[in-house]
Amino acid sequence: MLVLLTGVLPVAAQSVQTTEIKPIKGEKWWGLVVDTDKVALPFSAPFSFGSTDFSPTTYRADMMLSNRGRYVWSDTPLMVTYDGTKLVVSTTTADGSGKGVDKPTVHKAGRSLREAYLMCCHKNFPPKATSADKMLFSAPIYELGGEDAILYTQQDVVEFADMLQRRGAPKGTILLPQGWNSPTGAPTFDVEAYPNPKELIDALHKQGMKVMLTITPYVPAAGRGYRQSLREGRLMTDRRGEPIVFESRQGYTACRTIDKAAATELNSALKALQADYGVDGFYFDCLDALPLFGGSKGVEGSLDAFLTAWHGAAEGLNVAVYSTPTHTQLGSVASSVSPSRAYTWEALGKTLETAIDASVLGYTRTCIAADLNFATVRGKADQRLILRTAQVALLLPVAIVPYAVWSVDNSEAVDRMLALRSKVGPYVLSLAEESANTAEPIIRHLEYQFPRTGFSNCRDEYMIGNRYLVAPVITDTQGRMVRLPKGKWKDSEGRKIKGPRVIDVALEDGEVAIFEADN
Repeated sequence: MLVLLTGVLPVAAQSVQTTEIKPIKGEKWWGLVVDTDKVALPFSAPFSFGSTDFSPTTYRADMMLSNRGRYVWSDTPLMVTYDGTKLVVSTTTADGSGKGVDKPTVHKAGRSLREAYLMCCHKNFPPKATSADKMLFSAPIYELGGEDAILYTQQDVVEFADMLQRRGAPKGTILLPQGWNSPTGAPTFDVEAYPNPKELIDALHKQGMKVMLTITPYVPAAGRGYRQSLREGRLMTDRRGEPIVFESRQGYTACRTIDKAAATELNSALKALQADYGVDGFYFDCLDALPLFGGSKGVEGSLDAFLTAWHGAAEGLNVAVYSTPTHTQLGSVASSVSPSRAYTWEALGKTLETAIDASVLGYTRTCIAADLNFATVRGKADQRLILRTAQVALLLPVAIVPYAVWSVDNSEAVDRMLALRSKVGPYVLSLAEESANTAEPIIRHLEYQFPRTGFSNCRDEYMIGNRYLVAPVITDTQGRMVRLPKGKWKDSEGRKIKGPRVIDVALEDGEVAIFEADN
């Protein structure tokens, strides 16, 4: 596999510092980027790329880690070439002076991937003892979505909460979709659809539920809000200076420009919503805007700059979840590992791989994006795919329950999944609290937890802390093979199994292969 470098400056205009790394026996390397379509982690096939050569919608990091306890860290972008036998790692600066550019250094931290990860974290991007909010980790976030989500009203939210209560669903958070806000696109409640939002949120709090609001950069492409934003120059334009209008699930839509000033303004408005109404958190969704960048008719501006400013809108908020990856390792903001809004079996597999690989690079607060669109079978959403996706979602650090699960005929399967999250939720919260001090990932690559035992290429099983091994079903089948590491394990029925061992597990649609360490 060869990934060509793009946008590299001429040699005369840059200073290059290079280090050659010859892998030692059995050594594997992770790092730079999580892109399941282009790069396999750990590195295997030959490639040549830099950490900035990939889309800002991928998880990226200017570091490399090996399962033999070695690591490389850089304050400037890394470029790496791998020919199958050795790695050539370079750093550059564009000023031509050579000042401030350090030669990439291979550091020795121990003998394992975990030791390399922890040493690299604590020396270069140490945890900041950020709080781990209970609503993000201990209980599910229930997405209130569907095709007509933008038309929902205050009464629809009440009925959704009542449905959750009737179903015996665990207390958690209700995520309101786009449509709660003003038709002008402003982050204020639509008084026609939500005549008394404070009363609504207070009532949900009394039921033991929290409330999150979906925040987008969109404006309906008609009416007062559109004209006002157009006059003030706040809309994205193409290279001719014309405002870009696109068709979305909400109808014809324009998108606000998001820069540092706009993000600061939005941030202030969201803090006012918390103070005035008791809103508990926010879900930042800009997925529909991403295709606007690039191409001859694309947005005038950089997608990287747009996302950097967009991610800045969460500064100082108690709870924030993003539909796109952030680039702040060990940060307080959660982000999605979903490759797209449209979901298929292939997308489910990529999502799981992304979550596991991202954990190795220091991204600990991951989830699956809300408001997914599922593949259909004979015109009906694939119920097995919905359930399997929900299973993966519920066992990631931040559990967002897709709205589509409530259309599944097998209600017992949904109940079993929710009960499982209730079981592991307190432990996930404790891991999040520990991670704020130790930097340990919440979910962990098996190579991280069980070094040198043959799991370096395992990307469809993972650990939650050191207690639970999770092996989701990510294909249209009723079971899977599970590789159990050395140790004693208990399955979901309490049966004890001694590892290392490979077993075949039969799983109904509402079941997931999960094993608890019994050591």
